[in-house]
Amino acid sequence: MKSHLALSLVLLVAPVMGTAMTLEEYLAQVRAKHRGLQSLDASRDAATNRREAGDIGLSPVLTFKATSLDDKKPQNLGAFVVDRNEVMDYSLGLGKTFTTGTTAQVTANTNETKLTGRNLGTTPPQGISQTLGTGSLGLSLSQSLWKGGFGSNVRLRQERELQIERTEKQSYDLQAQQILIQAESAYWDALFQRDELKLRQDSLERARRIESWVRRRVSNGIGDDADSFTAQGLVAGRELQLLIAQDDMVAVERRLRDILELPDSEPLPPLSGTLTGQRRLDQMSQGREGRKIRLDSYLAVLEAKTKAIVADEIEDSYKPDLVLEGAYRTNSAEPTMSEASTKMAENDKPTQSIGLKLVWLLDGDVKNAARRTAKSEALASALKKERQLLESDSAWAELNRRHGELTKKIQAAKIASDVQTKKASAQRDKLNKGRAITSDVITAEQDAAEALSTFIRLQAEQRKLEAQGRLFVTFEE
Repeated sequence: MKSHLALSLVLLVAPVMGTAMTLEEYLAQVRAKHRGLQSLDASRDAATNRREAGDIGLSPVLTFKATSLDDKKPQNLGAFVVDRNEVMDYSLGLGKTFTTGTTAQVTANTNETKLTGRNLGTTPPQGISQTLGTGSLGLSLSQSLWKGGFGSNVRLRQERELQIERTEKQSYDLQAQQILIQAESAYWDALFQRDELKLRQDSLERARRIESWVRRRVSNGIGDDADSFTAQGLVAGRELQLLIAQDDMVAVERRLRDILELPDSEPLPPLSGTLTGQRRLDQMSQGREGRKIRLDSYLAVLEAKTKAIVADEIEDSYKPDLVLEGAYRTNSAEPTMSEASTKMAENDKPTQSIGLKLVWLLDGDVKNAARRTAKSEALASALKKERQLLESDSAWAELNRRHGELTKKIQAAKIASDVQTKKASAQRDKLNKGRAITSDVITAEQDAAEALSTFIRLQAEQRKLEAQGRLFVTFEE
């Protein structure tokens, strides 16, 4: 019995201790300790990083290459035979693709070639050795004019990845709100069980006083055994109800521990608050005043936007590719690599090129099938979105209707509880004066207890119903 009452005593003395947690403080503890919420926060960060990583193709790329070649394969060049070809080559490049679809590449190259061989035109053949150093600086540009023209493919990809990020984050927010709703439900259940337990304890005490009074009457010869059995039955019933309330309290304690992730060795933080005080549903939802839709319906809205962007991407990707290309490179040639390197920026011997390249995928049936598939999926998502919005509007209206009906039921239950409590008190007074029969008193006691229990249960249901407002968000077209 003592272990069963541990949580109830904590909850009952919480307001007196002054350290009890309000609903806001309790939910703050849930956000701080619940590893499921922490996992969702990490997933949100991952979604942001994943979108940012999508621009990896726009990052500058630095390349450096060093090559050493030693070729001893004989090569016959008419009157000359090359016995050995030694090459040292260094190249450095920096390239970048811009959001406009422009690709730029800057390169620097230096090379030294040493040829060793024989001149067969002399008798005897004379050995020869020749060294040549070259250097160059180059700039190349390419610009897509049709497919992905001027960065349209980059912008579509970025927009799609942004919508995917929003969808993922909204999905994580939906899961987080569901966890918070479960946590808040446990909070209100704890407060309900606190009031229910006190109600059952008070009812048991009154039943025991009635039983004691009836036994005295029976022992004095005023009452009969039937009244005694009736009073004993009332006590037994009240004890059973108290045991049930204690068991429910232990179950609530376990739920709170699981939500707050507290070990059994750590004391459960006391909770404060009452079941009274209604909250407006639109204040529980996310966002400003306006049309309210469920988070899962908002996911359908984001998915429809994503599918529409994908359809545009596919349409763009199957366009012919018309690319304008241009390049300019300086050249220097000197006896050594170092000399060639110092003169590589001189533009007296440049290499220039300009070109236009067309790439056209000829299989029209395949392209049309891919386009139709994307458009059909976008249409399906749009229709699904419209259906979800209709269901969401209906759900919001139903939630408000049920909230209003619960308000009426609570008012009626309050009146019934007050009347039944006064009736039970009057019956006890009559019984003390010997002007009422025991069964009437017991019936009045039972009616009063059940009426009060119904009243606080309806209050708890309304508080938990209000928490469902967390699943709605303001929708702006």
